[in-house]
Amino acid sequence: MPLTFRKAQPADARLYFDWANDPDTRQQSFNSDAISLETHTAWFTRKLIDADALLLVFMDETGDPVGQVRFERKPVADMPDEIIIGLSVDARQRGKGLAHQLIKQGCAVCRKQWGAVTIHAYIKPENQASVRAFERAGFRLSGESDKFGVPSLLFTNSLTAEG
Repeated sequence: MPLTFRKAQPADARLYFDWANDPDTRQQSFNSDAISLETHTAWFTRKLIDADALLLVFMDETGDPVGQVRFERKPVADMPDEIIIGLSVDARQRGKGLAHQLIKQGCAVCRKQWGAVTIHAYIKPENQASVRAFERAGFRLSGESDKFGVPSLLFTNSLTAEG
């Protein structure tokens, strides 16, 4: 299924809110508490204007939103900035093999914006659907982490000849 994308816009706040509060999404998130609309709206508004954030909405061939990919660039002392990817697929679109497409296309956009960066994905070990999607998109397991206070697997993707 061909996917198109665009940068998120203020009108997407509710869409992102609904995706973020999906029960499966909350379960796989590092903070599984529900997010209030007020907290989400403030976060979303900040991220839209943050030069270190890139939020993308992906649509199917009919223009219906199917998911989002988010990148955040975090400074690391005496090292290149860390680029962290996060994504969610609309509950009605899961199981169709879309996640790896969102990841691959999103990474290409990220690199267009920020150059030949290495992208990091932190995934809970029990989230095997995400593990498979990131592996299929060219990410490789590079270790374990507790960066967000929860045991996770760190997957990385560096720019290679294939893109």
